[in-house]
Amino acid sequence: MNSRLIRNVFRDPLVDGEIPYVVLTPDGWTGDETLPLIVVLHGANSSSEFLAMMQPIVEGMWNDGSLPPCLIAGASTPTTGGFYIDRPGNAWESLIATAFPRLLEKEYGADPARISLMGASMGGYGALKIAFAEPARWLAVAAVAPALLPASAPEDLRPRNTLDVLAQLGSEMAGEGGGFAANSVLHRLRNNADAIRAGGLPIFLRCGDHDTFAMHDGTEQLHRTLWDLDIGHEYHLVYDADHLGPEAVAAQRAALAFIGAAQRRAAGEDRTAADRELEAAWRDWAAGGRQGAPPKLDAFGVSASVALRAMLEPELAEAARRDETTLRRYGVLPQE
Repeated sequence: MNSRLIRNVFRDPLVDGEIPYVVLTPDGWTGDETLPLIVVLHGANSSSEFLAMMQPIVEGMWNDGSLPPCLIAGASTPTTGGFYIDRPGNAWESLIATAFPRLLEKEYGADPARISLMGASMGGYGALKIAFAEPARWLAVAAVAPALLPASAPEDLRPRNTLDVLAQLGSEMAGEGGGFAANSVLHRLRNNADAIRAGGLPIFLRCGDHDTFAMHDGTEQLHRTLWDLDIGHEYHLVYDADHLGPEAVAAQRAALAFIGAAQRRAAGEDRTAADRELEAAWRDWAAGGRQGAPPKLDAFGVSASVALRAMLEPELAEAARRDETTLRRYGVLPQE
């Protein structure tokens, strides 16, 4: 599939000056078809031209079907000092969260009901912060090696977590837009946990365990908090992988595949009519008192989860009666 990169600029009262942006469109796109949108937030010392580096990855995934046809777009924020933080006169978070998607809906036919967020490093921080603020707006969020500072206040940060531009991030989080907590991904997660959990926002996290900037510290903290709050998510901690290098390519591909799966679920394309019929048969069998022979078990098909729970329904019900944590997605683990 041959994609097309469109480069343009726009202006918005939320920030000063022109904002360059790039849109990656699939083969045959004419602008008449409404498509899902992935907004890509670039990292520090980068720009919307990051999409040009992503283009071969995206084309390969469009060709093999692991990513459905969609629009992928990114806007350039300041290479340092933007940080997806709202400041007086330069509200970069609000620009990416509201103004930029509106532009893409108006000019490129992006579907406002099917917008996902994706970012790496500083972009991962921005994507998670925006997604957790209004979880109902987004189809999915994927963060690769996100710049998450594992502390409740900037003075609690360790030197390992404030290398290079991360020290500036900590200072700007504390000084702008309501202070450190208001700009903290964890703070937003905890404040909106009920809405995130109830809406089932698909969340993807991935980081190497040898990240030069120790991004895995904050990513692990976020994973554990999501677990404790019983919020579903996918988490990859990659052995011996660093911030850049081959892992950066593999991580982008994994994040796009996760969003692609969310797009297929939203479109009802994650299972065939036969899969749905088999799931319905297992539910009917359970509802009918589990009488007679059970339906066919497709152990490797998407119906397997429904079948397994139908077979174990009495034991699950008894476990829930004796232990309310049975109803949680994640168990409450003992504290040593």
